[in-house]
Amino acid sequence: MAANKRAGRRRRSKHRGSMKVITVIVVMMCCMFGFFTWQNTQKSKQYALIEQNLQKQIEDEEENQKAIEEKAAYQKTDAYIEDLARDKLGLVHENEIIFKKK
Repeated sequence: MAANKRAGRRRRSKHRGSMKVITVIVVMMCCMFGFFTWQNTQKSKQYALIEQNLQKQIEDEEENQKAIEEKAAYQKTDAYIEDLARDKLGLVHENEIIFKKK
């Protein structure tokens, strides 16, 4: 019986070394998994900020496009042609009086 106890202790001592190695490997893998999860969370936050900025740019460009379309529609009217003739060419209607500053 004493021989069986000694043999069991030897087996346990052999397994202790391999159990320590396995434990270290598992702990390292858990640390790596945690680090990669944290890293992906940070990238996700950065991408969310980039998405918000791009969405804002899209809204700004849509407003610019709308303003350009409104200006193009205004340029097709007679009121635009009349304003242009007044400003650039100095033309007036026949019944208008022009006042000039001295």
